[in-house]
Amino acid sequence: MLIAPTWLTPLTSKTQDGSFRVRRRQLRGILSELDQKEDGSRILEVEWMSAGSIWDRCQILRTRSPEKVILYLHGGAYCAMSAQTHRTLTHKISKATCRRVFAVNYRLAPEHRFPSGLYDAVQAFLYLIDSENGYCLDPKNILIMGDSAGGGLALATLLYLRDHGLPQPEGAVLLSPWVDLTFSYPSWDNASLYDYLPNNPDRLPNMNPANLYLGAERVSSMVRHPYVSPVFADNFENLPPLIIQSGGCESLRDEINDLVIKIAATKTTLIHHEEYEDMVHVFQAFPFGLSSEAIDSIGFWARYGMPMISNSAARGLLPTAVRQNQETEGPFTVRSTPRTMRRRLHSMPC
Repeated sequence: MLIAPTWLTPLTSKTQDGSFRVRRRQLRGILSELDQKEDGSRILEVEWMSAGSIWDRCQILRTRSPEKVILYLHGGAYCAMSAQTHRTLTHKISKATCRRVFAVNYRLAPEHRFPSGLYDAVQAFLYLIDSENGYCLDPKNILIMGDSAGGGLALATLLYLRDHGLPQPEGAVLLSPWVDLTFSYPSWDNASLYDYLPNNPDRLPNMNPANLYLGAERVSSMVRHPYVSPVFADNFENLPPLIIQSGGCESLRDEINDLVIKIAATKTTLIHHEEYEDMVHVFQAFPFGLSSEAIDSIGFWARYGMPMISNSAARGLLPTAVRQNQETEGPFTVRSTPRTMRRRLHSMPC
């Protein structure tokens, strides 16, 4: 549910086509039927986004050390937007993280209903790690990221990969993830005066994103499926580390907070949540002061935080400070990255 005009894309950015032919991968469960239909002729449209000199650096360093990338899933209520509409945001993310962004144009509703978007997201990840017909990346060098519906889709992708014993990425960064398609949390009403999202879109049958995504005939039976509305999942154990950013005045605030509480209660999944005061849905895409701070924080976690977590896990250590900030109540943190680390981040070259 994000509008980002492509004409604001900085001229210093570089994009390159990354589209690929979708192969049958013997996927199981809810994706098996779609997988059986693939014959190698369908092309999934993807673009690489790189900020400024990062592209040149990646070309130089690729032969020396493994490249780290971001797989990005755009928002748009599963029925709108594209990698192209999000170029302004992915450019900022690429610059902050010193990583190229692999932005996926997954299939949209109502022409392509659930689980088509999930299938394309899983295919994109498997393509990046495919050693024979893909990009041959180590899964631990991939961050999955998404905003709004793309954030919910990113979390659903993690759940599917875990449930079916497939490799997991390094972690995930979710920006205002849409994780409840029932619209049942009170912040949809409480934030209606502040957020730009339409108030209670479920009351407009022809415009209800859940109806478009699932089909009206399947809403009642599928809307609480964990791959549709991840907040209702029964099991959040054994997921890679999660970074979640949300706005204090956004319509999705309550469902995101509930999701964070559930994940923070696990024994094996680390989560870091940043709720930004007075901010709206996917505020990182707007020219607010706190937007820059949030993007800087994403850069910190991608360049330093995630590697720290991975190294600690390899040594059998649990970085509990990432799970819960000691200066705030519960699992919630507000702009919790230390400013000293932020200043250091600004001074460090890619």
